[in-house]
Amino acid sequence: MITNYKQIKEEVLEMYQDFLAVVDEANFPLDNKSMIALKNQAENIRKDKFLLMIAGEAKSGKSTFINAFLGQEILPMDVKQCTSAIVEIKYGEGFTLTATYAGSHTKKLVGEKDIKEFLVKNAALNDDYREIPVTTINNEVLIKYKGRFSERVITDLINGVQPENIYGLSSTEYAKKIRSYIEKNKYSWADIVTKMVITYPFEDESLKGIEIIDSPGVNAQGRVGDITNEYIENANAIMFLKPITGAALESTSFRSFLESKSVERNGNALFLILTRAANENPENLERLQHEALKLYGNTIKTSQIISVDSKVELFINKISNMTVDEIESYLDELDSNGRLDAFITPPRSMRMLIKEKYIEFLKAKSNFVTVDHALNIFGRKTHYLALSELIGRMLKVYIRIQDDLEEQIKLNKLKVKDPTELARQIAEIKRKLNEINAKMGKTVDEVVTRYTSDSGIVRTKAKSVIDEFTTCVGAISNDDINQLEKISFRKIDEAKKFQEEMEKNIVAECNAALIALSNENKIKYTSLEPDFTAETFAEIKQKTEASAQVEKSYTSGTTFKKTHYSSEYSRSEHFRLIKSSIQTRIKSIQNEAINNLIDFANETAATYTEELAANAKAKKEELDRIMEEKKNAEEIQETIESMQKLLNQISPLVNIAKERKGGIDANVQ
Repeated sequence: MITNYKQIKEEVLEMYQDFLAVVDEANFPLDNKSMIALKNQAENIRKDKFLLMIAGEAKSGKSTFINAFLGQEILPMDVKQCTSAIVEIKYGEGFTLTATYAGSHTKKLVGEKDIKEFLVKNAALNDDYREIPVTTINNEVLIKYKGRFSERVITDLINGVQPENIYGLSSTEYAKKIRSYIEKNKYSWADIVTKMVITYPFEDESLKGIEIIDSPGVNAQGRVGDITNEYIENANAIMFLKPITGAALESTSFRSFLESKSVERNGNALFLILTRAANENPENLERLQHEALKLYGNTIKTSQIISVDSKVELFINKISNMTVDEIESYLDELDSNGRLDAFITPPRSMRMLIKEKYIEFLKAKSNFVTVDHALNIFGRKTHYLALSELIGRMLKVYIRIQDDLEEQIKLNKLKVKDPTELARQIAEIKRKLNEINAKMGKTVDEVVTRYTSDSGIVRTKAKSVIDEFTTCVGAISNDDINQLEKISFRKIDEAKKFQEEMEKNIVAECNAALIALSNENKIKYTSLEPDFTAETFAEIKQKTEASAQVEKSYTSGTTFKKTHYSSEYSRSEHFRLIKSSIQTRIKSIQNEAINNLIDFANETAATYTEELAANAKAKKEELDRIMEEKKNAEEIQETIESMQKLLNQISPLVNIAKERKGGIDANVQ
């Protein structure tokens, strides 16, 4: 699928093997954290994982698309609606399925027959409940409350899923079906399948590194579950399927999906796949494609809006290994059974069926080659970056080894010429190392104090974020709660960026100060996600709405007047209560961020100090070892020549690594 990447990956992994040989010959310690991280990264590259998320509205043909993409009919395509289960499909030595249930127990099946029976049973719904949003009910009631819920929970759910009544049931019938489903399944919630992992022995080598996630359908408001959101944020690519026929290209659900928080963060990875393209004639197809570009071209890259037909691609997979006679016989069979789709019929120009031209004709209709091409361009970017990072880490170790070798050669030459001078050099280096330890320890303390003191950078910046929020909220007109929600989430994202910025600045200052530190990438940025979600805001709105009442008075009677009092909902009071609650929440989040950053600064300082002390100790031991060696001049000369040979061996490896890294970096710009 992506041969160029495969070739480069193999070259980099070969470079890694050469690197390990040099590390072994140089007796470089393999148990330090940087080498362990480097080894793990090489192993991840070797596995070549690529996470592809498939999302879409109900009846968008996700299963058919996945089967066509994989070239294997793995998922059942005749079910009308999926359950709430996430389905992972990846390469394995055999065809297996492992199901995880809401009660945390699992079940494993092996073999095509049992697996497909299980998929049909667990991916299809009872006909009585096809018209209600079962996925939402499972996640928001049955699984969430483990079968124990109040009437208020059911009532709130029924009110909340009214926009998902896409079959136009009366409100009474819609509510009745929802209650019936809940009652039937409330005691068996633990047996709801929440995840299915399928392994399959794909023959196509290019598919072995791809892991496909088939998500539950997007609801009428463009929402997906919390678990699906996690997959979206981690996906290398997201393909949203939308039929090009039968519904308007402009839809509230897809627009809402685009604007969701998880998709927005991974927006560059989003593809819009317009399915059932073969049902349209070329003129209509071109018009619909142009309309899709007009609607979504500002949000999704033009090259990532693609029209395809999965049924045509499946048909191509079906006939690819047939002879011409077998194809014509199969077409006759479909025709006699009334199942010969118009898009399969060969054009009039093919009176005599030529297999190559017929498949070329079908491929133009399926357009899956465009999907492959788009993934070829986009899909490996993250992997190229991983290759570049691996080479960069190897280069740092190479330079460390080169410096050590050059210094050891220099010391050995001094030892040959004048042991007394060598001893003086050893003492001088020890003295300098002691000075560096003392000086750097003090410098780290100064950095930590500057950031973490009462008037330090962290608290000052945190206060600034809170003040900016208060100012923005104060500028909202008409007590607009929706505007308040948008500002709140924007400030929460700024709170997260604030932590990341502070962490990076702390590490950068320590790196700049600790000039003797060998491993600058030792500190990880452990940014913590602020505890504030759309559900949090909804909860605040709900809790404050009941309190958002103001007292009103009116007078009755003519002779004997009487004043009456009543309470009614006040939008401005509701706005004030929400604002107050969110301000309190944001201050709490910022206080937590301050505490996290203080801990981070102290941990960073401790880590740098520990590393520096280890470097000083290792250098001292090396110098002591050289000083204590009692070799004659010939032995020392052999050691020098051996080190020089290794040094000469490293230099071209460094040049090759730099050249390859530069090429990769240019490739992903």
